[in-house]
Amino acid sequence: MGRSKILFAIAGILLLCAIVFYGWRWLFSGPRKRSAEELAQAALSAPSPDEQTAAAAELIARGWPALPQMRRVLRDSTAAEVRAIMIQGLSEQWDFDSMPAFLDGLDDPALVVRARSAAAVRRIECSDTGYQPEAPREERGPAIKALRDGWEKMRDSAMVKRARERLKQERQNSH
Repeated sequence: MGRSKILFAIAGILLLCAIVFYGWRWLFSGPRKRSAEELAQAALSAPSPDEQTAAAAELIARGWPALPQMRRVLRDSTAAEVRAIMIQGLSEQWDFDSMPAFLDGLDDPALVVRARSAAAVRRIECSDTGYQPEAPREERGPAIKALRDGWEKMRDSAMVKRARERLKQERQNSH
């Protein structure tokens, strides 16, 4: 009977040590890393523009695994700076699927979005049609049309298909 009390005492001490150890780690491990979905939600609805922008920047730092969330933030955000950050992040990932959004961004009311969209389109299309993001809307129109036409011709080309396949392989190899 004395032996079972000793075993219970040892088990209790071990349990207490585990609780203290893991509790200590939990308390002092620092902030939990937010998921891509949580970052997307913060980029869309955080209380301040600075918090939205910070969440957007953290989201693009996640790279290609966060592409669906980045696309959603670009589509749904009302904050120009957040949209601009998303365009830059998607462009850095060579996200061909976002090209229609980049082209739409060329006519955005915010200059920062138009400028980032122009850089993204130039990167993906590897072309320059003289589009000037700061030009009046009526002057931007012909360049936007030329860029859209260029993408229509290019999007299903063998070159774009090879680039997409190469990206897919690189992403699979890195995961």
